[in-house]
Amino acid sequence: GLDYKDSIIFINSEINEQSLSDLIIRMRSLLQYRKDKDAPVNLMINSPGGDVHEMLGIIDYIESLDVKVNTICRGRAFSAAAIILACGTGTRMMSKRSTVMFHQSSSFLGGKMSDISAYLDNVKNIEKTIYDILADKTNKDQAWWKDNMKTDLYLTAEQLKEFNVIDEII
Repeated sequence: GLDYKDSIIFINSEINEQSLSDLIIRMRSLLQYRKDKDAPVNLMINSPGGDVHEMLGIIDYIESLDVKVNTICRGRAFSAAAIILACGTGTRMMSKRSTVMFHQSSSFLGGKMSDISAYLDNVKNIEKTIYDILADKTNKDQAWWKDNMKTDLYLTAEQLKEFNVIDEII
């Protein structure tokens, strides 16, 4: 969905192999046609999460933009969507009854041991990147995130504000 007047873009489904390109297309269109070129864009999130590579691409894209991107959770932001919420470059917000959940990457793989080993090395690097991102965006360090994301970590709006994952409860 696209609203030029309010500059809202939605992530309202699973983050999959189409999510990054869809977001770039919608963002470019919105930025091209809206009247106030400097106003922040509102990224409305209601997502169960999804692909970690798409998530990292979305974060890199948001950070590359000249305009601020407000992230707003209405409903849920789980897993990859929770990390995108924390990475807004403008104001990071959530409604008071929304649910946010962080956890480790999950995977189901089989194959040759050498391929599994290479895959695990990659996953460990990605995990470290995620903990670094969250430590940078919040007031909790990498060790805190690593320790607390071993199981599904559901946080209230108040906790998210206290940990500086979000800036405002709306």
